[in-house]
Amino acid sequence: MRARATLALLLALALAGPARAQLGLDLGAPSADTKKVEPKRKAAPKKGYRKPDVVKKVDRKPAEVKPAEARPVEVRRSPPPKAGGLGLAPPGPDSGAARGRLDAARKLADQKRYDAAAVAFHAILGDPAMAEAHDEARYQLARSLSLAGLNHSALGYIDEILERGPSRTRHFHDALEWLFKVSRSTASEQEVLPRVARYAREGAPPGYQDRFHFLLAKYEFERGRALDESGKTEEARTSWREASRLAGLVRREAGATATPVVGSEDDGDLYGRAQFVDGLARFALGDEEAASEKFKDVVRLTNPKKGRAGDVELRELAFLQLARLHYQNRQNRYAIFYYSKMPWGGTQWLEGLWEASYAHYRIGEYEKALGNLLTLQSAYFRDEYFPESWVLKAIIYYENCRYPEARRVLETFNARYEPLYDELVAQATRPAAPSVFLEQAVSPRLRRLALTDPSIKRLADAAAEIDAEVDHGIGDRGEAFRTSPLAAALEARLAREKLRLTTEAGLRARAKLEYERDQLRSMLAQALRVSIEVSRQEREALEGSLAAGSQVEVVKDLRWTHAVSDEHLYWPYEGEFWRDELGTYSYTLTKGCKDRPPRSAGR
Repeated sequence: MRARATLALLLALALAGPARAQLGLDLGAPSADTKKVEPKRKAAPKKGYRKPDVVKKVDRKPAEVKPAEARPVEVRRSPPPKAGGLGLAPPGPDSGAARGRLDAARKLADQKRYDAAAVAFHAILGDPAMAEAHDEARYQLARSLSLAGLNHSALGYIDEILERGPSRTRHFHDALEWLFKVSRSTASEQEVLPRVARYAREGAPPGYQDRFHFLLAKYEFERGRALDESGKTEEARTSWREASRLAGLVRREAGATATPVVGSEDDGDLYGRAQFVDGLARFALGDEEAASEKFKDVVRLTNPKKGRAGDVELRELAFLQLARLHYQNRQNRYAIFYYSKMPWGGTQWLEGLWEASYAHYRIGEYEKALGNLLTLQSAYFRDEYFPESWVLKAIIYYENCRYPEARRVLETFNARYEPLYDELVAQATRPAAPSVFLEQAVSPRLRRLALTDPSIKRLADAAAEIDAEVDHGIGDRGEAFRTSPLAAALEARLAREKLRLTTEAGLRARAKLEYERDQLRSMLAQALRVSIEVSRQEREALEGSLAAGSQVEVVKDLRWTHAVSDEHLYWPYEGEFWRDELGTYSYTLTKGCKDRPPRSAGR
């Protein structure tokens, strides 16, 4: 049941197949080409090019703390940055013809005519006679595509450069730096994590060390989840320890001060996000106390009065995880406190409102629980998926001997969710290719249900971003670009990438819908049991009335008042919903049955 969930990353895995197929991650240790090749000394550049600064190489490794079983990650110092940083690197020893074509293409890029520059660099790359200029052309092509807004297209050529390794291309570290830049411009950071884990161990670019450590920590945490689901518990724990270690390497000032560190101005509060990942890793390792302290640190860091860059979503997630920690330890009042701190209308607000309803139910605060459920079941959230809320509502009415209300709630629940269950059952037997599963094989209602899984939504968003890049990023450009061999190559490459994304999304979506089918079957069975118990209690009350010769009262006759605190105003609910009232309802309910002991207030 959703309310009994423990910590879950928004990046939750739904597919129950092999871990490698789920995430597209290599569950073995990412390979690292540790072979170093000393760069050859080049002749002095010709007039017009500035000689790169000479930086004395220092053979030094950064200090690191190695847990007993953690796999060490070696972060090597990057070579001296090329002239211009992310800009143009100085040319290599090309022939006159190759140099002339490269210079002409570079001139187009300098004039911000990135479409024409990309076409020119692609032509050089496709000319076997220009083989000595291919390394430079490949990097400049990736750079031009990114500057033109074609980031998914650029990633393909960045991959080609990185796959060659630092020993076969002098632009390895340039491409790695551009990978970090492009990672902030794509819909799914998830697509960048495996690349960072595979290539950035060669040495994170200057100015990106904090982002490198954060992304690698996130990768190791998710890798640990995949290993754990595959039954590889010890390997999972090793990966979680490594995630905690890497998160601890992110500097406190990273990305959140009034003057952000170089290279992280668009990264948000990297330190706060790293602390959150650290908390998740520590919880996964079973250290709940340390996890709680990490989440509290995130709450303090994201306090808008502290002067750091605001991160409302991160603050909301920290409150949610703190509430879940206390809820699972049956510290219900602490859980309610943290649920109440979640910002109204946030991305996780409804989830917190639903989970808080169960905490209120546990301690007998039925009025507030029913008020929260009234918000969840309002017309504003008709498309949200909270079937458990109806079952809980029926149970609360039943436990307070409000049998007619309980029966009506159960009837509404069955009318709404039995057809959905039948649709889920039929969907499981319907053949469909994974790549078209979400778009063609399911109804809009089932698609919305599948997309409640954050990992599926990220994959779908990335596929939609590729569609937009093909339809508008390429299709809306000038004819010279649209009809070029480069455009055809990009469209073919993007089609393959979209197929990969939609196939993975389809596999996960099918597993998600099968899971929801099984959960809904259990809830329908539970609702049936409650309905039978309601009928039994109604029968007993009727038999008691017949035996007594008059109506038997089963509900306590208690007085109640409209009085509220000074911070609230009593306003009777008459069937209409107002947006600013959502989440503030409190139901007027008699306290229970005459012949039943009250629920323990400590539960």
